[in-house]
Amino acid sequence: MKVAVVGLGVAGLSICARLALAGHDVSGFEQFEPLHTRGSSHGDTRIVRLTPGEGDVYVRLARRAAVLWKTWEGLAGRPFIDWTGGLMAGPRDSPFVAACQRMSGKPAALLRGDAIHPLTHGYIAMPYEWDVFRQDDCGVIAADAVRAFLLRQTPRWGAKLHHNVRIEAPIESTTLRIDGEPRAFDAVIVAAGGWAGALLPEFAGRLAVRRRVFGWFQTQAPRLLPVIVIDNEDGVYGMPAPQGRYKIGLHAVGGATDPNDVREPDAHDAAALSAHVRELLPKHDPKPVRMATCLYTVTPDENFLIAQSAAHDRVLLFSACSGHGFKYAPVFGELAEEWLKGDPSAELAAFSLHGRTDAATGLGAHRF
Repeated sequence: MKVAVVGLGVAGLSICARLALAGHDVSGFEQFEPLHTRGSSHGDTRIVRLTPGEGDVYVRLARRAAVLWKTWEGLAGRPFIDWTGGLMAGPRDSPFVAACQRMSGKPAALLRGDAIHPLTHGYIAMPYEWDVFRQDDCGVIAADAVRAFLLRQTPRWGAKLHHNVRIEAPIESTTLRIDGEPRAFDAVIVAAGGWAGALLPEFAGRLAVRRRVFGWFQTQAPRLLPVIVIDNEDGVYGMPAPQGRYKIGLHAVGGATDPNDVREPDAHDAAALSAHVRELLPKHDPKPVRMATCLYTVTPDENFLIAQSAAHDRVLLFSACSGHGFKYAPVFGELAEEWLKGDPSAELAAFSLHGRTDAATGLGAHRF
C-alpha cells in the first residue's frame, strides 16, 4: 500500500519505520529540517514510566512499548533509557499518586513527603503532608538520540523521508498537494502535532495548541536523581539531564499559541520555574542555566486522539500528544498498522472518537 505520513516528529518517524518494515511504500513529509526544535519531540530527555498513573490503557501501551524500546536500543547499539526511578507525589489522598500505586501491582507503601529529603541526600524536598510513591520502572529517554536513530534507520527499511516540504491544507482525500504538486496515495496519516488542526480542520476544535517552557538547573555537586511527577496546581515534573543538570517543566502552565509564532522563554517563565526549584531542589541554583519551549497539542480530556477522517476513510489523524506521548513512541507504528489492517487493538480503539470514555486519564475534567 502507498502510504503518506505527514509530520516527522517521533510519532511520524515511528509510523514510517513500522509500515516500511511491513512492506508498505511509505513516504514521510516534514515542513522543517531534520531534528528541528519547533514541535513536541525535541529535547535531550523525556520521562518514561512503565506504570503511568493516567489510566490502565496507558499502562498497556507502556508495556507494549517497553519490548520495542529494547529492539530499538539493540539496533542502535546504545541504550536510550536511563532507569533512574521516580517519585510520584501529591497532596494527601492524591488520586494520581493512588493510581500509580494501584497500577504498579506492588504492595509498596506510600512514603510521607518529609522522607524524601534524607532519601535523596538533601537534593529533593517535599512537604511532609504529601503522599509519595516510589516507582522503580521510571527513567529518562534520550529523546534527540532517538530521533537521530530513526532518521538514520527508517530509510534503511525503505521509507522515503522528505524535509522542508509543504503540504497544502486542508487534507480532504488521499491526494496531497506537496509544494504545489498533486500526488496520490492509498492512505494518509497525519501526525503533525500542533499543525494537525490546520491540515484536518474537522478536528481543530478538539486540539488546542499550548506553549510550555522547560528550564535546566545546575548544582555544584551533581548526582543522578530520580524523576519527579507532582500532582499539584502547576503539574510540576522533573528529570535528570546531561551535564549534571536537572530539567523542570510545568504541565499545566502556559497559554494557547500559534505553532508558527511561539514566544521565546522570558523572565516570567523563569520566575515560575524558579519558584518550584527553590522549594523542591534545595541544592540547585534556582536561576535556570537555559530554557526552551515545547508545544503541547492537548485534547479536552488530555487523552490521545487517533481518529479516522469523516472526509475520507483512508485518512487518519494521529495525535498522540497532550504532553505525555514520547514514552510510547515505539508502539505508535503498531497502532498505525492496526488501523491500516482494520484490526484495532483495545488500545487503538480507546483513542477513537467513540471509545474515549474508556481511556480517561484523570488529568482533565472535560469529555467530548
